[in-house]
Amino acid sequence: MSSVTTNDLGETSVSDAIQAGLLIAEADRIGESDRFFTQLVPAGAKLEQIDLHKLEDAYADRPRRKTGVVHVRDAESFIVYLAKHGLAETEVWADTKGSALVGVINAHQAAQGDAASQSSDVEGLAGHGDHRVLLELVLSKEWQTWVALDRQWLSRQDFAEHIEDNAIDVIVPDGATMLEIAQSFQATLNSEFKEAQRISSGEVAFKYVETVQAQAGQAGEFEVPTSFVVAMSPFEGGDPVEVEAKFRYRLRAGELKVSYALTRPHDIQRQAYLDLVQAVDDGIPHPVFRGRPA
Repeated sequence: MSSVTTNDLGETSVSDAIQAGLLIAEADRIGESDRFFTQLVPAGAKLEQIDLHKLEDAYADRPRRKTGVVHVRDAESFIVYLAKHGLAETEVWADTKGSALVGVINAHQAAQGDAASQSSDVEGLAGHGDHRVLLELVLSKEWQTWVALDRQWLSRQDFAEHIEDNAIDVIVPDGATMLEIAQSFQATLNSEFKEAQRISSGEVAFKYVETVQAQAGQAGEFEVPTSFVVAMSPFEGGDPVEVEAKFRYRLRAGELKVSYALTRPHDIQRQAYLDLVQAVDDGIPHPVFRGRPA
């Protein structure tokens, strides 16, 4: 090991300070290495390996190379990060199952020349793969809310409250019309439903009779559309997409249950992810693979 040296200001270098520490600790060199050592800590209890590069990087002004995983929240930040740090060997992996994008900055270099020979120089130099940027898409609150009750049979009151709370997401018919429908369901909580019939306009007409202390009262009727359209983004920060919902009902012994069925929401969610992957692919010079990196 080298002796400790100081500069003109009397300051000891990081490397020399670590070397001095190794001398004091009586660490054992591994083979002929000037980097790796072992030491019993505390004496006789546990054999630990010492990596001088890690020790030096921890105290140096700058580490030898970039490492770590950076988490971003949208495709634009992902593209900008790669524009700042990307290398010739950088590659991107699109994990459809996990709705994520992983950019491996220091990946393996590309093969050179005749790859059939499989020699190390032909294969290209290996990369550490430990400097990455990760975009994990998060489902939006609106998407989770509507999907949670998809095809679930609800009481009139629960359905009405759901529509009242989320009418802002409905674009066909407009939110005001959906609020009126919700209020119609709320107003019939003490009524017995007699009939549900599709009419010429394509809507469903519900006929009911108000009940007061189990006695028949005033008859009434209101109409609801057979479907409506919700505009929402599957992922936080994404552009909204239109999702059709089919209105459903179940009338038994005067009791009405209502529901809605979203049209293939999982396909819409997957397509939104693929659109984002395509946007990233168009915005970067690096290859995009389908799958997960090692």
